Amino acid sequence: MDISVIVLAAGKGKRMKSDIPKVLHPILGRPMLSYVLDAVFEISPKRIVVVVGYGAEKIKETLSSIDVKYALQSKHLGTGDAVRCAKEAFRDYHGNIVILNGDFPLIRSETLKGFIESHKKGNIEISLLTAFHESPEGYGRIIRNGNGDVLRIVEEKDATSKEKKIKEINSGAYCVESGFLWEALGKLDSKNKQGEYYLPDIVGIATKSGRKVGGYIVPDSEEVLGVNNREELAMVEECLRTRTNERLMLSGVTIVNPEVTYISPGVSIGADTVIYPNTFIYGGTKVGRGCKIGPSVWIEDSKVGDEVTIAFSSYITKAIIEDKARIGPFAHLRQESQILSGAKIGNFVEIKKSKVGRGSKVPHLSYVGDTNIGERVNIGAGAITCNYDGFDKHRTIIEDDVFIGSDTMLVAPIRVGKGATTGAGSTITKDVPPGALAIERTKQLVITGWKRKPREKKGNK
Repeated sequence: MDISVIVLAAGKGKRMKSDIPKVLHPILGRPMLSYVLDAVFEISPKRIVVVVGYGAEKIKETLSSIDVKYALQSKHLGTGDAVRCAKEAFRDYHGNIVILNGDFPLIRSETLKGFIESHKKGNIEISLLTAFHESPEGYGRIIRNGNGDVLRIVEEKDATSKEKKIKEINSGAYCVESGFLWEALGKLDSKNKQGEYYLPDIVGIATKSGRKVGGYIVPDSEEVLGVNNREELAMVEECLRTRTNERLMLSGVTIVNPEVTYISPGVSIGADTVIYPNTFIYGGTKVGRGCKIGPSVWIEDSKVGDEVTIAFSSYITKAIIEDKARIGPFAHLRQESQILSGAKIGNFVEIKKSKVGRGSKVPHLSYVGDTNIGERVNIGAGAITCNYDGFDKHRTIIEDDVFIGSDTMLVAPIRVGKGATTGAGSTITKDVPPGALAIERTKQLVITGWKRKPREKKGNK
């Protein structure tokens, strides 16, 4: 039988005390909701429907590259109502539906696969994902009979003092046969302290009508941790960070201090690479083998080759760095920068939308924007490509084996030919032919016998 998924992402998350929809709060550089969807895509569902409400347009914009459908919950009347809002998207669907909360970032795809398999084998109409938790406060409790059968779920706000002592919790995930789901949702009422339609009440409806309810216990209760406030957000990030760093270290990566190293789960890093403390590697970054990165480096959505060194306090976004290049310390590589094999970008250098050729060097204190630099080029200290005229950006072309003197201003658009040299302190506004020396300076004037007048002290007038 087919499997589809509903992800509940309509709530604001009042306890987050934020204008940002709760499911968009970042964890290791990615929105919380994206982790849930990663696990969902791994089970290959027939369709995915995300129920949105508060901040719906922001959520849709964030997920614009992902193939999902949306349902709108215009009024926040509880989780049961949220699922009911998705009914139209399943008009022609007959199969099982997995229901997950969007603030469920630690769930593994392997757990979802086991959950679904258990549900199918049991030949039942509703299953729920449960866990035993030493601190169950805030979660709905699982009520079972003497035989261990699930009877119902009671929300903490409605639980008695005895029921609050139960440590088996409802994760908020369900697998339900679609026909029964829509039937049960039609029977929900809002006679509770919150005046809402509780999705967990479908369990009681099932047992009262003689249907068997399955319970799949997650061995690792960490997986079902939800996020309701900033403290829980930090706890979940710590869990994901530990999980990611352990996986990388077991694959041959050295992380000097995992407790202060932050790497997105989607990052790949080759064996024998060393990551020093206080480093952040986010997004879809790929790092090769034998690299040395950090300390205090930020890399996002970039590609790093083999045996690359990225030194202290460098900041890199959407860049490509090829094998054996050296970056930093204190370097900034902006989007669409490409540093080819063996090139060096030194301290206090900024590169933007530029290609730096093989073996070329931009050692220190330079800005290179909208530029193609050839091979074996040396850019002197303080050199700048002046790429912006106040209206448009223009490109600079520096061919192979060029020597750019310190403090040279290259005013684009301009081309410096192969093997050419510019004199230090020059402002170059015209193309330089191959092999030529370009110097632009005023004649130095020396006045002998000149004596600077002492400044008059205040109060001597």
